[in-house]
Amino acid sequence: MSLEITLENVDVPRGIFSLVKMMNDPFIILKWGEETKASWDSHKYSTTRKSSILRILGRKSGSLYSGTALEKSQIDHWITFAETHLEIPCQKALEYLDESLKHSSFMIGETFTIADLAVYEKLVPVKVERDLVHINRWLQFIELTIQDYEQNEIDKKKRAEIFAIGDNRHVGKHGENKASKTTKFAGMQSEDSPTPKCNSGSGDKSEGKTGQKSTNRNVSSPNKTQRPGGDKEKQKDEGKFVDLPGAEMGKVTVRFPPEASGFLHIGHAKAALLNQYYQQTFQGKLIMRFDDTNPAKENVEFEEAILEDLKMLEIKPDEFTYTSNHFELMLGLCLKLLNEGKAYVDDTDPEVMKIEREKRTHSKNWNNSVQINIDLWEEMKKGSPAGQKCCVRAKIDMDSPNGCMRDPTIYRCKNEAHPRTGTKYIVYPTYDFACPIVDSIEGVTHALRTTEYHDRDAQYYWFIDALGLRKPYIYSYSRLNLTNTVLSKRKLTWFVEQKLVDGWDDPRFPTVRGVLRRGMTVEGLKQFIVAQGSSRSVVMMEWDKIWSFNRKVIDPIAPRHTALTKVNLVVVNVDNIAEECLQVAAHPKNPEVGSRNVWLSRKVWVEKSDAVLFKEGENITFINWGNLKVLKILKDASGEVMSVDVSPNLGDKDYKNTIKITWLAEVKNSSFTPIISHYFDHIISKSVLGKDEDFKQYIGQDTKVSVEMIGDEDLKTLKKGDIIQLQRKGFFICDVPFSQKCTTNEEQPLVLNSIPDGHTKEMPTAKLPKVKTQVAAGDNKKSEAVIKSEGVGVEEHEIRAKVDDAGISVRNLKSTKASKSEIDAAVKVLLELKKQFKDLTGNEYQAISGGKQSIVSKEKVESKTAQQPLKTSRNMGAAEDIRTKTDEAGSKVRLLKSAKASKADIEAAVKLLLDLKKQYKEMTGEDYQAATAPAISDQPVPKKDRENKKQQVPKVQEVSSNTNLKKQTRLGLEAKKNEDLPEWYSQVITKGEMIEYYDVSGCYILRPWSYSIWETLRDWFDKEIKKLGVKNAYFPIFVSHSALEKEKNHIADFAPEVAWVTKSGDTTLAEPVAIRPTSETIMYPAYAKWVQSYRDLPIKLNQWNNVVRWEFKHPQPFLRTREFLWQEGHTAFATYEEAEVEVYQILDLYEKVYSELLAIPVIPGRKTEKEKFPGGDFTTTVEAFISASGRGLQGATSHHLGQNFSKMFEIAFDDPETKLKKFAYQNSWGLSTRTIGAMVMVHSDDQGLVLPPRVAMVQAIIIPCGITVTTSEVEKKALLDVCQTCAKELVDAGVRAETDLRDNYSPGWKFNDWELKGVPIRIEIGPRDLKENQYVAVRRDNGVKSTLKYLTLKEDIPKLLNEIHNSMFQKAKSELDSHITVAEDWKTFCTDLDKKNIIMSPFCGAIPCEERIKKDSSKDEPSDSGAPAMGAKSLCIPFKQPKDIHTNAKCIHPSCTEKPIKYTLFGRSY
Repeated sequence: MSLEITLENVDVPRGIFSLVKMMNDPFIILKWGEETKASWDSHKYSTTRKSSILRILGRKSGSLYSGTALEKSQIDHWITFAETHLEIPCQKALEYLDESLKHSSFMIGETFTIADLAVYEKLVPVKVERDLVHINRWLQFIELTIQDYEQNEIDKKKRAEIFAIGDNRHVGKHGENKASKTTKFAGMQSEDSPTPKCNSGSGDKSEGKTGQKSTNRNVSSPNKTQRPGGDKEKQKDEGKFVDLPGAEMGKVTVRFPPEASGFLHIGHAKAALLNQYYQQTFQGKLIMRFDDTNPAKENVEFEEAILEDLKMLEIKPDEFTYTSNHFELMLGLCLKLLNEGKAYVDDTDPEVMKIEREKRTHSKNWNNSVQINIDLWEEMKKGSPAGQKCCVRAKIDMDSPNGCMRDPTIYRCKNEAHPRTGTKYIVYPTYDFACPIVDSIEGVTHALRTTEYHDRDAQYYWFIDALGLRKPYIYSYSRLNLTNTVLSKRKLTWFVEQKLVDGWDDPRFPTVRGVLRRGMTVEGLKQFIVAQGSSRSVVMMEWDKIWSFNRKVIDPIAPRHTALTKVNLVVVNVDNIAEECLQVAAHPKNPEVGSRNVWLSRKVWVEKSDAVLFKEGENITFINWGNLKVLKILKDASGEVMSVDVSPNLGDKDYKNTIKITWLAEVKNSSFTPIISHYFDHIISKSVLGKDEDFKQYIGQDTKVSVEMIGDEDLKTLKKGDIIQLQRKGFFICDVPFSQKCTTNEEQPLVLNSIPDGHTKEMPTAKLPKVKTQVAAGDNKKSEAVIKSEGVGVEEHEIRAKVDDAGISVRNLKSTKASKSEIDAAVKVLLELKKQFKDLTGNEYQAISGGKQSIVSKEKVESKTAQQPLKTSRNMGAAEDIRTKTDEAGSKVRLLKSAKASKADIEAAVKLLLDLKKQYKEMTGEDYQAATAPAISDQPVPKKDRENKKQQVPKVQEVSSNTNLKKQTRLGLEAKKNEDLPEWYSQVITKGEMIEYYDVSGCYILRPWSYSIWETLRDWFDKEIKKLGVKNAYFPIFVSHSALEKEKNHIADFAPEVAWVTKSGDTTLAEPVAIRPTSETIMYPAYAKWVQSYRDLPIKLNQWNNVVRWEFKHPQPFLRTREFLWQEGHTAFATYEEAEVEVYQILDLYEKVYSELLAIPVIPGRKTEKEKFPGGDFTTTVEAFISASGRGLQGATSHHLGQNFSKMFEIAFDDPETKLKKFAYQNSWGLSTRTIGAMVMVHSDDQGLVLPPRVAMVQAIIIPCGITVTTSEVEKKALLDVCQTCAKELVDAGVRAETDLRDNYSPGWKFNDWELKGVPIRIEIGPRDLKENQYVAVRRDNGVKSTLKYLTLKEDIPKLLNEIHNSMFQKAKSELDSHITVAEDWKTFCTDLDKKNIIMSPFCGAIPCEERIKKDSSKDEPSDSGAPAMGAKSLCIPFKQPKDIHTNAKCIHPSCTEKPIKYTLFGRSY
């Protein structure tokens, strides 16, 4: 017998709809109509009661409405409850429901039934408050459950096809629901699978237009191939586009409703392109509607501009409308609300009204009679003085927590002419009132709005319901947020009015016209929008992201051209070359672009910044020509390059080690193209503006730079909008084409705008000479500085030559052993020339080698200068004497040691040796190094742990006579992370001042640098657990022998290996006392005393203490130590469910400790039976991963102990209902200092520690730079004062900042020292920075340097710290994700394990099987601990499974015959 289910179009019963989909029964016919109804037996019987329909379907399903009589009665109770109490849910009903769900996954225990669907149907349209956590958790869980049921109902063939298509879909859909946290009924598929479509929630479009009823509609969905960009390769960059709920192919109508008060900006472009995307996807209709509800803002000019902008974006709406088309209808609807008492006319002063709304106080006019409201309404329509003081307000809910629902204004008086209706109307509707009405009237099925309108959704639907209109479906997506940008029309208009920009199409403007004029292509913009998708996630986007998409579009098709900066050109004379024109490819990789002309002649022009790099006798590669050999370089008296003579060497095709340059040939038959190129920067100087910050305080200066150039003749043919690439200069768009007046022969230069390529945030002015340029008004300082810093100028080349000559002179004098006075005079000249070089260029002088310039940072040179005093003939001779004495002293020490002399003799010899080495370093600035034997360290070697069995002999360092070699010091790490992980780890925690070794193996001194991290973790976690009602206590460190034996006797497989105290002085104790390995046996006897009644529960105690465990052989600092710090929580509850809830609450906190404080991603899950806490019911864990070793690391555990310990220690109470003795349910949970070890292993690199900002003891270190012997005391004091002021301001802003003012170390040494310690940000301030009112911030995690303004120090540094945290987390997550594999056969499992991966595999859960897996996956080769490579152990059963276990799945171990239960994470571990 078939069952016919008809669902109403407007208000779809979501529970029934979901149940029909889940059952997938061919005998159930789904139709759509005006009311919900079930019919059977050829329509002989029918019902319209939704609860009855649910019961009918539930019985037909066979499993969703079954069970014991008690369970069925409970199902009926909740169905009735939903029908009677949740139709319009009150707070009391919701609180009752929330409490009922507190300990349940479903409405009826642990079973999914139609009761869940009945309640789900009523709650989905309701905005449930966040504090009702159990309802919100249950809603999300039900969505996933509905998905799972749908999947299980698919026939076997279809299921096989689904598994064949891809098993990751399950992960995707869980991730989607978790991320979006929405409660939608038809959008529950993964991103890859289309959502089944029905006409739900929004009604039929044809019905909205004609009123016709549609029946027999089958569930359908658009085919993937019908999507724009259906090609798989193209879809790689496609973001997440949520399929519209209730959408049908050919029956979707969307709209784009801008206000004609300005030009479209890039945020509007996203909205328009998203609407077009869905229009094309579902082959529907796009309405372009001008929202002209405010006559003061409407402008016909803007309307025309918006239509032109849409044309530029290649958007073609199917219909153009105006909100004003419906003004007459809206007047009638307003009158309807007034007559029905759903609105009132209010003459309250606007300021008073605002205060009343904030205080949720009703207006004095709230209780006006209908007649009074009608009379005042008529006054408003007339525009009388009394009427102009009034507005119409909807009577919704002044007590609502949602401000949009507190009686919003729907009509106001505006005695102004409207561009379309003239003076016909005096009253105009607000957008909030007009939008839902026009959407409904015009047949819009899906209204796309940004998430900022989310609070207005309830208001939108209130108007729909109050007016009895068809209900469109609202889908919210995130607005486009861009750094250094404002998108408010009001703010953009201000820029135009203040003439800070050239107009609405200024290339610096975020308007559609602006970005297109800057060089953005429509295709590039589309690709960017598609990549963002319709996600609700609100993110701040860098402009680089957009421009990088654009670059992908223009790079393959932009023709190449040549242009040179007009000033400072050098002529190159070419021998034996005839004037001719070559045809070369306009694009080196795309022949379809065509060819261009390249002229050759005897006279060629190059930029001087290139010419100064030429060397006589060397080849120079002239791009598009070949190699030319430099014959002669002609310079004037000052050393400036005047001309260069070259000869063709075209037969030499070796281009690897040559300088590549661009050039232009001067010929009679071709003239150069005059060019003005513009470079742009952000008009807002601050990356992200705060909510209350005034944008006018952050107006960018010098944001436009103009440079004159000359280019090849082909550039004269460019048309406006053509995009090209100037070789070695970047991409450009033609803004104004070249032109020439016939009468006057006057030329209009070609104007080009530079196009960012997404690779840099700086102004792309590479290769610009140091010249005065034409700049926009006010654009002086920055443009000059930018241009000055690029290329190598002629003045620089001149002074460089003089420095080279002076250096040669000094070396010659030293080699001939000239007199001291001669050498000192030459050195003085050399130093003066170097000072001139630095003043000119801003960089320290560094000799050029190999034909290329090498400029080092001022800090490195200062470091070198400070550590290496100038060597003269006198001190060099003295140094040799010291070296000889040091060699002899070293030999004496070695002889004494080999002869096993007394300790006193050896110590005296070593002391003399160290003194001699110190004298040598003071004289030469270099550490002494023996020529044939290893140097003895000038510091005592710390005593290592007993586990370091092998002493590593330091390698002999060969001493080279080449003094240019970089000096080797012992400051940095000497081991590489990927080569010798144990030694690297030992060095990074000792040299990074985290620990000091101790003379008891497995015990370590925690230095302040590491202990402060533990304090940060402790303070954060302590605060969080106190929110859960946990209190701190302290229990003794000692455990009696009887207590431990009691635990050992009652818990299987628990054999404590503890440290015992057996003596007091020389007296043997009567009974040994153990030092706690954990505190269950110490705390639980006290719990037994304290619990006498259920009223004494729960007990929630935590203690911060140390424990001792002697149960391992290979200690590793932080990771496995014999004594460690931790917190251990021990709680007791009256019910199992209460204890279970806390287990997961604590686990969530542990996950946050790792992700939000330590920037480490972890995998939460449940331990297997073998790995769970002995005696516990179950154990949950968060597992970290160390990619360098390929091992997992147990981060923290939260145990549900059940009643095992309470029975053992008699923690019992009388049950209030049964009056029988009942044992408490207990939990224990702990987090230790191994978190610090995980942090070091995950983040640190070969330069030392890399500390996450939120736990670093010092988040920013400020180092003064540039203090030399010539710096005056006044300048030095000013610099140091600024550094200390910066530190104070940062501390006031909540940043842990310090200054390093040590004067016995150079800045370079300090840089290395703080880098080794892992400080997140290093701030460098020098005299030049002081003048520029700026500083340099260097990130430890990636080494990126940023020059920032001092004015925004307190905003920029905290923001940068957050960016560092997020960057570190994402990097660690990428490493984790790339090392997680899924293996279903043993060979793949072992292979992946040996590749340092952790593996998800199906596992039966049996302890013997797990032991075989560990044994059979082990290797005999040595591991980094010196023991044989361990086998794989289970790390956890992840809560997030990669996919479902299919019916034919087998346990991962080949000999196991048991059916797997879950995918389990296996791997080697610490």
